[in-house]
Amino acid sequence: MKLSSRAHYAIKTVLELSTHVDEPVTLAHLAQAQNISISYLEQIFALLRKCDIVKSARGPGGGYMLNKPLTEITIASIVKAVDKATVKETSMEPDFNGSDSHTLWLRLLELIGGYLDSISLAELHGLYTTPDATQSNIETEKAKSFQVA
Repeated sequence: MKLSSRAHYAIKTVLELSTHVDEPVTLAHLAQAQNISISYLEQIFALLRKCDIVKSARGPGGGYMLNKPLTEITIASIVKAVDKATVKETSMEPDFNGSDSHTLWLRLLELIGGYLDSISLAELHGLYTTPDATQSNIETEKAKSFQVA
């Protein structure tokens, strides 16, 4: 499975917002921090706002803020907000239709979707904001992902 660039940037910018919980952040700031164009961010944030992940504050000092607590926003909800094709709707090769392989791949996609749904922004925020723990946590997660039961 491959995340789209839109989903990738949405996750990165929502994570950036999580470091500014009590204050609105401008798209200009997010664009500069994430090295992305403002027009592309406008498209992403329109979709995120439509799904109630972010809200906007108008006027001087305005910008975007998270609309829910960090624990209520999952990585899957961010991906689903910006991508029409969700994890479970990923297209399959025609050769796999009706075969055991097709069933296996559908099940795998369901497991990946469930995993993304189990990761909250709070967990990701914790990794992002504690630099000393980030490397060891990433290495631990990589080790776990390669273990076979």
